[in-house]
Amino acid sequence: LAPGEFLFGYRDEHGFYPSSPSVEAALDRAGILSQVRRNRQIPGQPPPPRDFGRNGTFLVMRQFEQHVELFDDYCRRAATQAANETGDPTVDQRWVAAKMLGRWQDGSSLVRNPNGRPGRGVDNDFALGAEDPQGHACPLGSHIRRSNPRDSLGEDRETQIRIGKRHRILRVGRTYEKKDKGGKTEKGLLFMCLNADIERQYEFIQQTWVSSSSFQGLVGETDPTIGARGGGGRFSIPSWEKVTVFKDVPKFVTTKGGGYFFMPSRSALRYMISRL
Repeated sequence: LAPGEFLFGYRDEHGFYPSSPSVEAALDRAGILSQVRRNRQIPGQPPPPRDFGRNGTFLVMRQFEQHVELFDDYCRRAATQAANETGDPTVDQRWVAAKMLGRWQDGSSLVRNPNGRPGRGVDNDFALGAEDPQGHACPLGSHIRRSNPRDSLGEDRETQIRIGKRHRILRVGRTYEKKDKGGKTEKGLLFMCLNADIERQYEFIQQTWVSSSSFQGLVGETDPTIGARGGGGRFSIPSWEKVTVFKDVPKFVTTKGGGYFFMPSRSALRYMISRL
């Protein structure tokens, strides 16, 4: 990916400089900041302002409480339903969880490891559209398909990949566990991601893909793990023989808090110190 998708002051995937926080040139008397790089120069324009954002980025943070016991219980009950409907006694809780997430517990993808052979490990170089267009291995509504559809949203693979790159984020997460005064344990995830355009990247993923009820032609479904929904949701698992539909999918995640932040570069920090 082009550095401008994550850092201000660099070109993005379309060759443009992302809109960057700036200050008037007169305020940077020490000349610490560089000039804002414009996508095009227009004769007669005043001198460009100073680029306060260069080498900086936007940080999104969210704290999710994960209802682990609820998720495990639902997957057990759904596995019984799926085993009865498909006539496959090997369908179990682990299988249902993998179908919802799009990965097995060892990190291997359903696209490359559809049967869950152990010891495969994490893989990320798969193509959803080319390798599993109908979602028979990795369901169309699974978490990894919604959060990064890759080449699966249209017939022109290269165009789809190019469009997808405009919505990528650089993310990391860490688990947490804490007890309240009553001894009840809360488990969850602290999610963090970097992007140069929160609306086009992080918010687009959340609103247009994760929480869309019509993603890839589905009806009345959102992301089974983190999707926003009111009452019970739906989740469908297609196969060559039939489509298994799970109903009354509860909310497995509760958002506890979060925020949007600007992470400045060292030069921006030096500029702020110079203004004291």
